[in-house]
Amino acid sequence: MPDPVHEDLCPLCGRPNHCGAHATGRCWCCDATIPPGLLELIPPESQRNACVCSNCVDAYRRDPDVFRANLKG
Repeated sequence: MPDPVHEDLCPLCGRPNHCGAHATGRCWCCDATIPPGLLELIPPESQRNACVCSNCVDAYRRDPDVFRANLKG
């Protein structure tokens, strides 16, 4: 059985994602371009259920291969 999805945690690194989807404003990611390759790394149960954090987006943009190698799990 997969772990439960925590909306407030990044599904890739497990740290707070600072999602604003449930706040009065919009989430930072609504205006961000998330690399398609990064989106493919999100576990299926978390897709469209938890935001990736900006740190993971930045790290993936710097070097996708290093990011994948350091990805937990």
